[in-house]
Amino acid sequence: MASKFTIHVKSSYEELWRYNLSLMCGGFNSKAERIDFVKAESFVAEVGANLRSAPEGYSSKRELKLQTQPCESIVAYVYVIPNTLPRDRDVADCKPFEVSVKVQMGSETIYNIKHKINQWSGASIELKLPAAK
Repeated sequence: MASKFTIHVKSSYEELWRYNLSLMCGGFNSKAERIDFVKAESFVAEVGANLRSAPEGYSSKRELKLQTQPCESIVAYVYVIPNTLPRDRDVADCKPFEVSVKVQMGSETIYNIKHKINQWSGASIELKLPAAK
């Protein structure tokens, strides 16, 4: 049965301003044909910007949210892309931070995971939902 999928990405990491966030999602019918494509982005600075602090006007309440049209399944990608690398050069001083990814199919939560994000490389998270039974 086709349902709307809602994806919500958020983090309370204090230095999230050092990262651009991107979310893309394809919706598929029962024949595995793509019938929808939606995306959301939270852009702070160009990659390599080497910012010293959060840019003026930056809001620490960053999150991404999108919703598909009714579909049977989705393939989604969450990208956490560093625009400014950590100041510390010792990897041990740069612990991973968390990004929460929650997916609802209709009103049912089918995915709710906190992903650990490497401060140096960011992350690419692939979601194929609902998971095969």
